[in-house]
Amino acid sequence: MTSYTRRDTLAGAIGIGLSTSLATTPVRASPDGIFKLGIASGDPWPDGVVLWTRLVRDALAADGGMGEAPVEVVWEVARDERLRDVVRTGVTLAMPEFAHSVHVEVGGLEPGRSYWYRFRAENTESPVGRTRTAPAPGQQVSRLRFAAAACQHWMYGNWAAYHRMAEDDLDFVLHLGDYIYEAPSSSQAAVKQKVRDVPIDVPKTLADYRRMHSWYKTDPAIQTAHAAFPWIAIWDDHDVENDYAGNHAPGRPPTATFLRQRAAAYQAYWEHMPLRNAQRPLGPDALLYRRLAFGDLIDLVMLDERQYRSPLACPPPAPKLDRSRLVSAAECADAFSPERTMLGLDQESWLARCLAEPARARWLLLGQQLMFSPFERKMKSGIGFSTDGWGGYAAAHQRVVDLIAARPSRDTVVLGGDIHGFVASNVPSRQQDLRSEAVAAHIVCGTISSRLGDHKGYIESLPDNPHIQFVDAQRHGYTRCTFTRDRASFEFRVVDDVRDPMSNLDTLAAFETEWGAAGLRRV
Repeated sequence: MTSYTRRDTLAGAIGIGLSTSLATTPVRASPDGIFKLGIASGDPWPDGVVLWTRLVRDALAADGGMGEAPVEVVWEVARDERLRDVVRTGVTLAMPEFAHSVHVEVGGLEPGRSYWYRFRAENTESPVGRTRTAPAPGQQVSRLRFAAAACQHWMYGNWAAYHRMAEDDLDFVLHLGDYIYEAPSSSQAAVKQKVRDVPIDVPKTLADYRRMHSWYKTDPAIQTAHAAFPWIAIWDDHDVENDYAGNHAPGRPPTATFLRQRAAAYQAYWEHMPLRNAQRPLGPDALLYRRLAFGDLIDLVMLDERQYRSPLACPPPAPKLDRSRLVSAAECADAFSPERTMLGLDQESWLARCLAEPARARWLLLGQQLMFSPFERKMKSGIGFSTDGWGGYAAAHQRVVDLIAARPSRDTVVLGGDIHGFVASNVPSRQQDLRSEAVAAHIVCGTISSRLGDHKGYIESLPDNPHIQFVDAQRHGYTRCTFTRDRASFEFRVVDDVRDPMSNLDTLAAFETEWGAAGLRRV
């Protein structure tokens, strides 16, 4: 049986013949050739996964050096590492209009087991990757382990975290945004922290974003992690432009101009990630929020908190735009307007249905980009908050918390990224009363390599945030998450030296929550 992607009309018409002829042609395995960007799998379902690659000859060329002709690509999926027991194979076309990327949606696989896969094109073999399907719906699952990662600026560190992650025993990787960074910081502190250069200007066009993604994908550490596990990914602001909000970018260029840029960034993101065709953008729009099930243990809901949100409340006058700028409630009444939305009407209604229906699994896991719990920060004039986060959308935030609180069991965990630090926090039932009952556990997963957050300011603000148990913005890494039927645990895994591409990992701190209890405790 052969499985094809949606756009494989030519390959589908001659797929059997192509599979046979290319399979008998001598091939050579090569880490270079046209598979310079590696391979990946993603969005595991019980019966299949997405397989991804992008063909390039020159990672910095606008077209990858591939020209304008489609390229035939054979793919194989097997039960064994040497690919002797092949269970699915087929042919697809890498099309120039999608940067010669390949997104194969393989079906007909067994639930809850590992598979190995590879591609072949132009008499060259890709490396072999390993993936894993999700457990069947309702299947009893005793344990799932995955990594949560975010914020990987090329310039400010090497990616030893991904090298070490690939050595772990994980079911999947959850990436919570800022896969690329669209621009370096020009501050003196940022220049001192720089580890390596990006040979690309600030992206604005499709060709620019393709080059940026392609450059990031050349790193061997991220290739290793992509090839080791299926990834489930969502974007954040730096995947387009810092602090953008819906149709609006900082500096407020004409909406049409920014939407063209957003369309370019969205397409390049899809072209370089193992996403399904349902997530392929149509111009400046893409349906990236989605839901994945892992047997009866985890119901994963992925949110998009950039595409549909209202403009930032109380923005500073251009060009003094600074995401670290804090405002007080007295300075920014607009942040509390009930008309403001973080998710947009359709996504918020969809989330309400997800949270209100009978539980599909033991745990409800929200994967989203931001720090979800309130984080009140000390200012000279009192207490403030960042309008780029949920604090700038206070009424919408409370609506989501109310939906979580209404669930009959305390079964919800919220994961986030964005702030370049590790956080362990409870989610208060009333966002204006930080000592109110906890309704969920919240973990911020840290930063792979981006400039660290305001550790001193975070620590000084802890007395005003009794629901936050831990914060650290001095180390880089990711969070290893382990879910069993009775508890979920979270280990903050940090590298010794972000400048060292082979640095070792250690556990900075660990927390757990019990099913039905909501609160975190340190272990």
